[in-house]
Amino acid sequence: MSEALLHKGRNQWAAPIAIFGGFVIVCIGTLHPTALDMARQWIFSSTYHHGILVAPLALWMILQRPLPTPNTHFPSLSIIIVAALSWLIGRTSGIALIEQLSFVGILIGGVGVIFGSNALKQWAFPLAFLFFMVPFGETIVPFLQDMTAATVVWLLNLFGFQTSIDGILIRTSAGVFEIAEACSGLNFLLAALMISSLYAYLSLRTFRSRMVFVFIAAVVGLVANFIRVFLLVLVATITNMKIAVGPDHMILGLAFYALVFLSLFYIGEHMRLNAPAITANAPLVTHDHWRSWVAVTAALPVIFVSLYTNFLGIYTAQDINTADIDPLQATQWRMRTAPENWSPVFVNPDFKTGATYEKSGDAVYVNLAAYTHDRPGAEIITSMNRAWDDRDWHRIATEKYVIFLFGRSQQTNVDIVAGTQGRRLAVATAYWRGSEVYLDKKKFKIDQTLDKLKGVNPPGGIVMIAATFVNDPEEAVRKIRAFTGDVEKLSVWQARNKVIP
Repeated sequence: MSEALLHKGRNQWAAPIAIFGGFVIVCIGTLHPTALDMARQWIFSSTYHHGILVAPLALWMILQRPLPTPNTHFPSLSIIIVAALSWLIGRTSGIALIEQLSFVGILIGGVGVIFGSNALKQWAFPLAFLFFMVPFGETIVPFLQDMTAATVVWLLNLFGFQTSIDGILIRTSAGVFEIAEACSGLNFLLAALMISSLYAYLSLRTFRSRMVFVFIAAVVGLVANFIRVFLLVLVATITNMKIAVGPDHMILGLAFYALVFLSLFYIGEHMRLNAPAITANAPLVTHDHWRSWVAVTAALPVIFVSLYTNFLGIYTAQDINTADIDPLQATQWRMRTAPENWSPVFVNPDFKTGATYEKSGDAVYVNLAAYTHDRPGAEIITSMNRAWDDRDWHRIATEKYVIFLFGRSQQTNVDIVAGTQGRRLAVATAYWRGSEVYLDKKKFKIDQTLDKLKGVNPPGGIVMIAATFVNDPEEAVRKIRAFTGDVEKLSVWQARNKVIP
């Protein structure tokens, strides 16, 4: 009798597992740019090595509980449809985070359609765990750097150490400390979230208690990084840079993180022991039949958005001139060659140029990059197109100023970057698509996405205008404003260089 039931159980899972495996293959095949980009970051970025382990761990968590009876659930197809449309928006806008979150959402929707609503409910936590496959968090690194720097300076001053701050640079009596990207705490935050999620699922029994523990881990992770950096700067200052600046910097950090994790596990164990007893649930059973035709429909939205992306032809180059493009012209400003000691980073532009403009003792540095069309690997707006290279130049702050540029006056972000030998630059950035000029990256992305969905992808580019300052960024902003008031309209430059087809 028991052997017959076991044989029946195996048979009822064989077809769903096979079709879900085919569904995953279809997703990876049709949406391969997204899947490959995620895999590359797992392999080559130390911040996201954990992504390789997420799917096996999620499967292991699922197998720790009694399996529900599989049944197809057609309403779950709506999850796949929404996620697939979201993927399409992410793909056309070039926002990898939306693409990748949507890719995972598609897989979760496939679980609902193919294995049923009971499986979706019972496996909610392991399925949510799959979102750790997404390499997320890079966009908040500058915010974390600023928060860490401000907190460390506040703590040092609180303990009586005279400290000053310049963006993400901290000056103490021992020297200058930079809160680099590695010090932002993103790595530890992701590790804390992932490990706490795994611990919560195995040790805590209610969804609420699990989420509370994960939230506590996130807060502890952030605060712990503030304290870690504070202690390292404190020790380095007290010892006049003799301790906490070499390999011992890493050792002290790892030892501190080990103590933090032990504290988290202590909190988790306290929550487990004080939780009310819960009656174990019997395996979820449904009387609905498993239908293969319903399971197969899971792949249809995925195939549709992939075909639609190709049909739009949004990545086809347009026939425009990219040779012998002249720099911008500005009345009464003398043009000279671009500076050798500063150049912004532009990723795969079809053309770029730079020049120095001088007038009445002021100098402004202008760099321009043009793209025949926005496409993967050559996006106009990306975190990699920036005014610093993280080698000779580093971003230390971002401030807002009102700047008039190409006929438009509005508040825009001005990056403050620091170089060697105390050099400082303020850099204002503008973007253009077709004949439109943007100072707001979000507005650019929205308009670009709407056009791409209609098959329109005009040429575009980036203009970065920089000036030096000694003490106050307002010195540089004054020079930039003087230049932008005299520079030619973008439409005039485009017509002269024939960059609009």
